[in-house]
Amino acid sequence: MRRGTCLALAGALAFGAGPARAELYYLIVGGLGGDPVYAESFAESTSAMAEAARRTVGDTRVTVLSGEGATREALEDAFASLNRRLAAADRLAIFLIGHGTYDGTDYKLNLTGPDIDGAAFAALLEQVPARNQLIVNATSASGAVLETWADDGRAVITATRSGRERNATRFAEYWANALSSADADVNKNGSLSAQEAYDYASRSTVESFEADGQLATEHSEISGDIAQGFEVSRLTARVTVSPAVAALKERAEDLEEQVAALRLRREELGDAYLPQLQALLVELAEVQEQIDAAAPTQ
Repeated sequence: MRRGTCLALAGALAFGAGPARAELYYLIVGGLGGDPVYAESFAESTSAMAEAARRTVGDTRVTVLSGEGATREALEDAFASLNRRLAAADRLAIFLIGHGTYDGTDYKLNLTGPDIDGAAFAALLEQVPARNQLIVNATSASGAVLETWADDGRAVITATRSGRERNATRFAEYWANALSSADADVNKNGSLSAQEAYDYASRSTVESFEADGQLATEHSEISGDIAQGFEVSRLTARVTVSPAVAALKERAEDLEEQVAALRLRREELGDAYLPQLQALLVELAEVQEQIDAAAPTQ
């Protein structure tokens, strides 16, 4: 299971006892396409996700592996680097694009050279110090790892609901689109939460099959809690706000981080968990109402 010894540190940082602010890191992996059509599609989605990530956090916290460079060795090296750089309070978003396979027992992510199976990938995830993780597996057959990859502090989004949905997915393209779409930004705050991006990508995938008059061959799913404060992308155009609204937004971000940290301490807190969570969520809702009331009409 997850590293329980880090819970107290993660909670202390989120509740203001530590000086550091949580940083967001990205690992984006675009696997082999095989067919040129898929290779081009995967490369475009990988590039679009990387562009959104760099717009959000800059270059130094974005790692991209694509095409021939997406090898198992390179992936393991990328995780080793993240393990050295990340702290418990940091956040990690991993996006996987490409072909996945499932033989009824094991899921594999297709890479250049040896593939990596679901169990080996989960072992890499376990070593990452960051307590708040989001894994978006947009590959075919990705639903096979939906439950096995989810864990305390880690949410998993898959393009398919099971390992038996084996067609190349459309979800990756729409997840990439969501990261730069003002339409996905429901609360119009200039950034996208994981939930907003998921809702947009999932809805767009369904609509694409309907527009083609086809039965959907993929059904995206979520397992685990998506912390309200998990921002996955900032949009290029950001609304200029007054100092008062900026202070409210800062307070909302602080509350969101507190909620994320509190969820990691659920077992430790026992009966005290729900009252504390409810108090934070009520205050967060009140602050968000104030932000919405002050926001300019679009």
